[in-house]
Amino acid sequence: MRRSILLGVLFGLLASCSDKEIVGLHLALAADGSGTLTTRTLLEPAQAGPAEAQTKGVVFESRAGLLLSQGKFTNVSELQFGELRCSGDVRNAERPNLRMRIPRAAEAAWVKALAPGLELRRKLAKVLDPTGKKTEIAANVQFELHLPGNVVASGVLPAARGVEASHERDRAYLIVPLDTATEKGEELVWDVSWMVPTSR
Repeated sequence: MRRSILLGVLFGLLASCSDKEIVGLHLALAADGSGTLTTRTLLEPAQAGPAEAQTKGVVFESRAGLLLSQGKFTNVSELQFGELRCSGDVRNAERPNLRMRIPRAAEAAWVKALAPGLELRRKLAKVLDPTGKKTEIAANVQFELHLPGNVVASGVLPAARGVEASHERDRAYLIVPLDTATEKGEELVWDVSWMVPTSR
């Protein structure tokens, strides 16, 4: 019997994402500070997927999955994700703003909640890309803010290897490499401000 390694869970979704977009947090924020949080976690599913049940003549050896979870929050300043914390003045009439504090540590719970260790990520990369071109997957975490107005500024301090803050229209982005997130160093402070939409 021919032995094959096939992706059992969410192949299309994983394949359509760039490496920077695979794991991370997405916050859609309303003007009153409430909103929606969506998390994207890379994992190795223990249970067989529906594709495996419909396949004969194959011994499945590996699985890779992307688990998405979504929920509502009423106050972004009370939002916690592992050691990660948010604060700011989102109701400011002139320049609303949000600050996200992102601790860096080898055992950071927020990192483990989104991506497994390097050895498993390399194993899952072989499932995602059977050609072998990808040797590692989910090397970065992406944070995305969808805000109730166009972004004025998005910046992160201190400077750290591979960390990049950017923005476009009403969205702000922060890319943090897992290697940087899990090495000892000062916590990352991401500050974002946006414009209050003018009423017509």
